[in-house]
Amino acid sequence: MAAKSLVRRARRAAALQRLNGNALPFWKRKTLAQMTKQEWESLCDGCGMCCTNKLEYEGTGELAQTDTFCKLLDPKTARCRDYKNRKKIVPDCIQLTPKVVAKMDWLPQTCAYRLVHF
Repeated sequence: MAAKSLVRRARRAAALQRLNGNALPFWKRKTLAQMTKQEWESLCDGCGMCCTNKLEYEGTGELAQTDTFCKLLDPKTARCRDYKNRKKIVPDCIQLTPKVVAKMDWLPQTCAYRLVHF
């Protein structure tokens, strides 16, 4: 799945690059805050790790990963089944934004949002 994700991400990036007519990919030219919504969304490699259910320990605030996922996550595609309405259906859903990503040290090291941000 990782190889397919990288190919998919590269294809989306190349298409956006052609549309923009720029030599450098947008993620090398822009900060996360400067990206359009389409550019931001295209960074996702579809790993689904942001959609895992996590447990937070009250005393320490420490997060523990689980092997359960959000009910909207399609396990075959690793995509949200209702991305547009996800916050209405799953109120605890965290919308990834540049500000939020900066605080999410539990994202995988291979997450494009994390790679571009840090």
